[in-house]
Amino acid sequence: MGNEFVSCSFVLLLFVTLAAGASATSNGGVDILRLPSMDHSSGHIGSAVSIDAINDPTAKVFALIKDLVVGKTMAIAFPYKDPTSVKFYPKEMTQRIPFSSSAVPQLLRFFSFAPDSKQALGMRQTLALCEQESKPGEIRGCVTSVESLVDFARHVLGSDADVEILRSSLVSTSTPLIQNYTVLDFNEIATGNIVPCHNQPYPYPVYHCHYQLGIDNKVFKVILRGDNGELVDSVFFCHMDTSKLTDDHVAFRLLGVKPGESEVCHFFTAYDLAAVPIPK
Repeated sequence: MGNEFVSCSFVLLLFVTLAAGASATSNGGVDILRLPSMDHSSGHIGSAVSIDAINDPTAKVFALIKDLVVGKTMAIAFPYKDPTSVKFYPKEMTQRIPFSSSAVPQLLRFFSFAPDSKQALGMRQTLALCEQESKPGEIRGCVTSVESLVDFARHVLGSDADVEILRSSLVSTSTPLIQNYTVLDFNEIATGNIVPCHNQPYPYPVYHCHYQLGIDNKVFKVILRGDNGELVDSVFFCHMDTSKLTDDHVAFRLLGVKPGESEVCHFFTAYDLAAVPIPK
C-alpha cells in the first residue's frame, strides 16, 4: 500500500505550504502517542494463523536461533518498498500536522484523499491502531520522527540511554520477493530491553513501536547473500518468551514449535526497525 501514497516531493510541497497555525500533535509538541500497553494483535508476532497466512509468501521471515549457522541456506521474503515511505521526515514537518482520528476530515482535505480511497482507509487504520486502548504489561506508541522514536525508546530503555536504530538494508526493485539466502556472518547486538517498531500505512512514515514489560528479547545482525548475488544486512529479532502467545500463531505452524517451548525469531524487512541501547 505504501507505494500508492503521495510521492515524497508532493508531501514536501504540502509541508512547505502548510499554514503556520496548523494544529500540533495532541501531546503538546512531542509527536508520539504513548500508550501503556499493547496486546499481541499486531506486528509480525501477533498475527493469528489462517490458511491464507500459511500460504502468504511474506510469512517466510520466521526462524530459530539455531538456524543462524554460517553457510546455512533459507528461503526468506524481503519485499521491496519505496525508500521514501520508510525514512523519517524532520520533526519540524510532522509535528505541525494533526495526528488523530478526530482530524480525519481535515487530513483528507490536506492530502487530497477521497474518503473511500485506499489511502484514506490505510490512514484511518493506522490512526485507530495508534489510539487503541491499552492492556497491562506493555508500552506502545506511534512515532513520526527520529526524535520521537528516541523519546519512546528512552521511556523503555532509560532516560539517559544512548539509542541505536537498527534496520535491514533495502533491497532493489529487481530482488525476488522470496529467494534462498545463505548466512555469511552474524552477531548478537543486544539482549534484554529492545524496542521493535513496524512501519504503518500513512502519507508519511509512521511507526508503531511496542515493548513487553519484563520480557528479554534478542536482536542479531545477519549478513545474507541471495541466490541473485545481492547482499542483505538484516535485523533478526527474537521473542524469547512465547508462552503467552496462542498456539494457532502462524510462526508456530511454520517452525513446528509450541508456545513456551522455544523462542520465535523473524527477519525484519527494511521497513521495520528496532531501537536498542548502546553499551556505555
